[in-house]
Amino acid sequence: MDVTPAGSDARDAYERELGPQRIRTAREFAVLGATLYALFGILDWWAIPSALHAVWLVRAVVVAWLLGLLALTRWPGFLGHYPAIMVTSFVVVGLGIEVMVLLAGPHDLARWLYYTGLILVVMALYTFTYLPVWILGGVGFGLVVLYLLIAVGAQRMTGPGDAEALLAHAFFFVSANIIGVIAARQRQRLLHEGFWLRQRLRGELQRTVREKELTEWRALRDPLTGLANREALMRQLRARLAAVRQGRGQVVVLFVDLDGFKQVNDQLGHAVGDEVLRIVARRLERCVRDRDLVARLGGDEFAVVLWLEDGGDEAVVQRVAQAIEEAAAQPIVEPDVPLPLGASVGVARHPQDGEEAAQLLRVADARMYEVKARRHQRLGR
Repeated sequence: MDVTPAGSDARDAYERELGPQRIRTAREFAVLGATLYALFGILDWWAIPSALHAVWLVRAVVVAWLLGLLALTRWPGFLGHYPAIMVTSFVVVGLGIEVMVLLAGPHDLARWLYYTGLILVVMALYTFTYLPVWILGGVGFGLVVLYLLIAVGAQRMTGPGDAEALLAHAFFFVSANIIGVIAARQRQRLLHEGFWLRQRLRGELQRTVREKELTEWRALRDPLTGLANREALMRQLRARLAAVRQGRGQVVVLFVDLDGFKQVNDQLGHAVGDEVLRIVARRLERCVRDRDLVARLGGDEFAVVLWLEDGGDEAVVQRVAQAIEEAAAQPIVEPDVPLPLGASVGVARHPQDGEEAAQLLRVADARMYEVKARRHQRLGR
């Protein structure tokens, strides 16, 4: 079975897998952005002395916002509002630099130098966010347009040589955004390919595990009846005996042999005989509790392992043995089996009849033959 998600399930799975990366990169951006925003304040001393205090106030507001973003990444609802939070954060960071350019005096170097900070913001926009490309491009180019409006309208960067310099700035900004868009599309493609590759690998691993479990299950099951086979019986019996040696509960083994089954096979055929065995197997399972085990040893021989937690309740053993005999004797009408059946049950208890699993099974087998012999004597056979 293919476990690869499809449609909306695939999108949801992709978003869930991308969540930790979004949180991690948002934290990295918040820490790096706050650090650089604060450190670059040193440049303000000589780049924008005419508006030093106002610029520092802008830096403080942006740093506070970034520290708030860092705190928001620990909010359980962060990923649900991720696009709005990240877009707002980059707009705040970008506007902070553009406000500094706007505040710069006519002789401040910041008018011409601080556009480089805006380029860093654009680069970070494409590096530290996992947003649709159209959103990234919209924010990036929006910051460029706003910067050009400030430069031309407010700062009047239109004097001799200004136009050429501003054109160079615009070229750098547009180039950075184009490179960012291409890089973001490439990253999204690689992320999707990696996601689907991991999904396929997970599917293959799950199939391998299921096949291994199925193989192990079949190795411990009787193919005709679906009951535990002899190997499973011995494993379970040994495990129960190990628990008993630690002072927990008591183990009783019942060996069951069907009476009259040979005549069914001889007169009605093996196909009917196989169906009879399957029906009897289901009946035996209904005779025991969930904690007990029913196994088919081969032919028409079955075994039951009873787990008595209260130290051994003889009434439970007798009730199960009687229920098995009655279940085997019930008529089988589909398919029609007119021949009467029965069951001989031999019982072996630990530790009275043996300490080891094989020994208990042998004793129960021997007692089953004793029961069968007595029944034949009573019937005069």
